Amino acid sequence: MRSEARRVFVLGVLFVVVVFTAMVMPTFMFRHSFVQMTPAVFLDQVAANLSGLVGVFTGNGSAFENRFMAVIVCAASGAALGLCGSTYQGAFNNPLAAPKTLGVMSGGALGALVYVLWLQAYEPAMPGAGGAVTGAQIAAWQSSLSPWEWAYLNYGRCLCSIAGCFVVVAIVIGLTTIMGKGRLSNIIIVIFGQVFSVGVTAVIQFARYYFTVDGGTDMAQQLAEIENYSMIGIYYFRDLLIVVAPIALCAAIILLMRNRLTLLSFGDDVANTMGVNVNRTRYITIALCTVLTGLAISFCGHVAFLGFISAHLARRIVGPDFRYLLPASVFVGGTFITLVQWVCQSGLPFTSQYAAGPVCSILGAALFIVLIVRSRGGVADERG
Repeated sequence: MRSEARRVFVLGVLFVVVVFTAMVMPTFMFRHSFVQMTPAVFLDQVAANLSGLVGVFTGNGSAFENRFMAVIVCAASGAALGLCGSTYQGAFNNPLAAPKTLGVMSGGALGALVYVLWLQAYEPAMPGAGGAVTGAQIAAWQSSLSPWEWAYLNYGRCLCSIAGCFVVVAIVIGLTTIMGKGRLSNIIIVIFGQVFSVGVTAVIQFARYYFTVDGGTDMAQQLAEIENYSMIGIYYFRDLLIVVAPIALCAAIILLMRNRLTLLSFGDDVANTMGVNVNRTRYITIALCTVLTGLAISFCGHVAFLGFISAHLARRIVGPDFRYLLPASVFVGGTFITLVQWVCQSGLPFTSQYAAGPVCSILGAALFIVLIVRSRGGVADERG
């Protein structure tokens, strides 16, 4: 087995261990105002979580379903963004390419903004929802909805977010194609993506300022969630079908294209010489990565730096060969965001369960600076 394959295997094992640990470790374990976390209490909570995990997958652990599904959705979203980072960088032969720089994330945020401000009002309302209702009443009411009403209620914001991703990407590609005279220039598309990203962020910030004044506390909270990573939500087994299944399908297709991405990383001329249709390959990768990014951010929120730093970390670990780089990026992205989320839910000082997005961005920026300094140092040593 090659050394790169062994490293990918180690990253995969680490990913599984981190996800499993996040499922069974107690949350808020360092916050003693909730519970005095003695060794006995710690072991009891771990045993209870293990029992709940077994119950979830045997159909008898509904009380733990949300906790464990949230970890899986979080890990899958991080894995998707990590894969997108490496895929974009290979497809455009540009180390700066990422879901954030190409405007995909901004498009998802814009779609979510449109839904919250205008389309959310058309959600079906439950009779008597202003008073006390039980879980059984909510379940009975949802079961009485038509399939379209049920989908709109549960996944309307997600669908709008994905639609926003495609709209912004289509605009960026259209402008890039016009400027490049029919070719997808890897420099121009990053420039247009950044411009749209800044513009959409400004629109969202203006909306937060304007509608927070008149929209009330609930509106302010929803608008804040659009810009920030927030895994805090209610997740069920059906979300695995809605989130994890499309992510797995898109990831599998991208992995099958790994040889083409390797050739594209050497430049358009080399790829054309080797029989790769450059524009078609880029259109396919853009479409797949747009779906991946839209699903990830619509369920977990805006994680600005994850795809970018995951791709660079994976490249440092396994090298530039996309046969190993793509799966390594999947494992690095999923491990990174799962660890960050668990730390933010551990109750350590200056942490919050809602702070995973800023923490991820800060750590990502710091890691990127370290990688740049070390690589520059290595080059200087070689020249010396």
